Amino acid sequence: MLNLNSKIIIYETDDALQPTSTSYEFRYVKDIRINSNYETLTDTATIQMPKKINTNFLSAQEAFDVVVNTLDSSNKSIHDFFKLDYFIEIFLGYNGDYKPAFRGYITEVKGDAPITIECQDLMYACKKQKVVTTEPPKIDDDPKNITSQNPTITVKKDIKGFIENRLNELQVPFDVALEIEDLGELLIKREWSICQLFDALKEKHKVFSYFELGDTKNTLRVTNNPAKFSRNELNQVVDKYLIDIPIPGLGGLGSIISSGINSLTSSLLNLIPSQLFGGRPKFRFFDTIIHDNLKVTREDVKNVRLRVEKYLANSNTPIYTEMGDPEGQLIGTWTLHDNETIIPDDEFSSKNVLKKVQEELRDYITPRIALERTTGLSGTFTTFGEPFVRPTDSVELSNAEDPEKNGVFQVKSVVRTYGTGGYRQEIELGRQVNEN
Repeated sequence: MLNLNSKIIIYETDDALQPTSTSYEFRYVKDIRINSNYETLTDTATIQMPKKINTNFLSAQEAFDVVVNTLDSSNKSIHDFFKLDYFIEIFLGYNGDYKPAFRGYITEVKGDAPITIECQDLMYACKKQKVVTTEPPKIDDDPKNITSQNPTITVKKDIKGFIENRLNELQVPFDVALEIEDLGELLIKREWSICQLFDALKEKHKVFSYFELGDTKNTLRVTNNPAKFSRNELNQVVDKYLIDIPIPGLGGLGSIISSGINSLTSSLLNLIPSQLFGGRPKFRFFDTIIHDNLKVTREDVKNVRLRVEKYLANSNTPIYTEMGDPEGQLIGTWTLHDNETIIPDDEFSSKNVLKKVQEELRDYITPRIALERTTGLSGTFTTFGEPFVRPTDSVELSNAEDPEKNGVFQVKSVVRTYGTGGYRQEIELGRQVNEN
């Protein structure tokens, strides 16, 4: 017999949203719903609690716990403990085994009986902080530093370093993992929050930002490869979908450069798999899978292509790369800029520059076309609260009547529910993971 258990810990926070030592712990909750999806920037949690609780104060000094204790007649309102901007951790499990299911901040407390608490994950801290820090202008300030006269800044080349430095200044409770390539020049509005920068990276460069739940801490991932394709898989995408295009205006030089560089060379694709709670989750149809609406998808059904181009400093003609089906619909184009130059009378130097640019463009476009041309499963299946699953994890399915539904697939999103209806996970799947 499996017994459900939950634990919610609330931490008071300082002005910088850092959790303090004062915390409150709850072992009872009416209902919880957690939505996790790497495509939506922010994970959310909705908690329903009774208005009145019985409390047992275990410590009266720096911190104290609040636990349900029906023998104690000390009644408190839930509003005494759940307050806006407080840091919250939710742990769920069976038979005394607690796994972290959510970390974030309380953003709304509403209703009366029951009371509903709305929460957002750690992206909430990024929404409250400007991406560009500016001090009030002084009389002798350079006008270029005044936001009203210079509303944007341009980050050249090192957008990765720019983001990392800004996040380190926050000192918020998460780790940072940046897995992005050279994006050329990026125009940033001074009025943007950090989260708005992440929105711009997704819209302009298809770079995804999301928090990955860990055992003790969350990790902010900013990545061009959210589906976590292995280097082997990406090399197969290059071999299959690279469209050979000579570089215009350079005679036979283009075909010389484009030959023999089909495999990925970039060191910017950090493909370390995520930490798992006890290994790869496995599910069986007609057993641990309660019900499903999964459908098989195939990469060859969607005939599309993508294009990325880069302008060098002394050229009005871009170098470009395309991937996908040569006759497919062009569904995305990205334009980059580089300070590199081509020296017309120096063929050796120019050849090296062009080769470097073409390799960068190929590495840029490969994970993006891989997201568009995937074989796998679409739809969801519902299972119990264990084994515990998070977005971007890989799960193994077996015992399906349709053999194409057996295999290893990546998780796109998880809706986790806990309460009067039991403990369930609704898992949305995506691509099939090629382990060979």
